Amino acid sequence: MKKITCKNCGAQFSDELSKCPYCGTMNRKGAYKEFRLKISGFVDSMIGLKEETHKSLSRMIFTSFFRSLIIITVIIGLAYVLSLSAKVNYYNDKEYDQKAYEEIIWADENMDKLDEAYAKGDFDTIEKLYHENYQAVSHWAHYSSYVFKKQYLEIMDYKEINEYRMEDILYFLYYPGYYARYDGMSKEEKEIYENDRLAVLEFMEEKGYTEDELKTIYHSCKDNYGYLSYEKLRKHLKEEKNG
Repeated sequence: MKKITCKNCGAQFSDELSKCPYCGTMNRKGAYKEFRLKISGFVDSMIGLKEETHKSLSRMIFTSFFRSLIIITVIIGLAYVLSLSAKVNYYNDKEYDQKAYEEIIWADENMDKLDEAYAKGDFDTIEKLYHENYQAVSHWAHYSSYVFKKQYLEIMDYKEINEYRMEDILYFLYYPGYYARYDGMSKEEKEIYENDRLAVLEFMEEKGYTEDELKTIYHSCKDNYGYLSYEKLRKHLKEEKNG
């Protein structure tokens, strides 16, 4: 089964599907094939219904005429669908190209600002630019490192630990991919994250949680889909540290 990439959202899916299952953008080749299969099945079913007419010459003539009419209808219908598909894809491609062009222009004007803000630790500027164009910033070289540092600073500012904050802490410690791509960071950025991770463990130890306890909580509180359950996390909170 051949995979294609959606021109709108970048997701991969089978070329046999009539549209992207993630954003709904039409796939002309898949739509044509799906329509052709439906029409073929319809024609076969209609022909099957008319097999009994072969008992007489008059019925044979009628069947031949009816079959020709169906074929002509199918051709006209298929031509109409393809024309609509071409029109939709034309506008989708045009819109996609326009967005891509605007993203390139925005990146040319703002990537240096992002790098400067990152070097200074100016997260407010990064956050502002992120809200301006989150798609461009999410492809920025230091995006993952920025996300981890921002999450680290938020955790270290927690005054008490509830189930929602415990979720943030456990994902930061044991599943950083929940927030951003760990593998996409440089060696130096990974070292910064690892140091921050140790600091979070020390922070939690002051709250009364050992590393072994945190690991146990993380693995025991996952639901059937691998995500942390608030209900289960709530049972592991230490009351004397959250009163």
